[in-house]
Amino acid sequence: MALTYAAMSMPPPNPPNYQPPGYQQYGGQFGGPPAAPGTSGMAIASLVCSLVGLFLCGVPAILGVIFGGVGLSQTKDNARPGRGLAVAGLVIGVLAVLAWGALWIAVATDPDHCIQFGSSTACND
Repeated sequence: MALTYAAMSMPPPNPPNYQPPGYQQYGGQFGGPPAAPGTSGMAIASLVCSLVGLFLCGVPAILGVIFGGVGLSQTKDNARPGRGLAVAGLVIGVLAVLAWGALWIAVATDPDHCIQFGSSTACND
C-alpha cells in the first residue's frame, strides 16, 4: 500500500473525547443537580446571639429571639436547613431574656439598692 503525498501531510484523526493540550474539561457545567441551599444565616445568628446574651446582660439575646423568628420562617417546610438552630436560638434567647429581666427587676426593686460582693462593707447599715 503506497501512501500518497496528500495522505502524509494530514495529521492523524483525534481519538474520541480529545482535548487539545492546555484545555481542561469542566465537569457538570451545564447539567447535574442544582447546589443545595446552605444553612439559614438567621438561624445561626440566632443561636450565636442567644448564647452571647447569656453572658452579656441579655441584650444580644433580644436579637437572638428576633433572628430566631426570622430563621424559623426561612426554614419552614424544610426549604432550607437550620430549623433546629433557629429553635435552639429562640428558646435560649427567650430564657436568657426572662432570666436577665428577672434579675434586673430584683435589683431595681431592692429597697436598699445594695448588692454585696464577698466581704465588702459598702452596704452595712
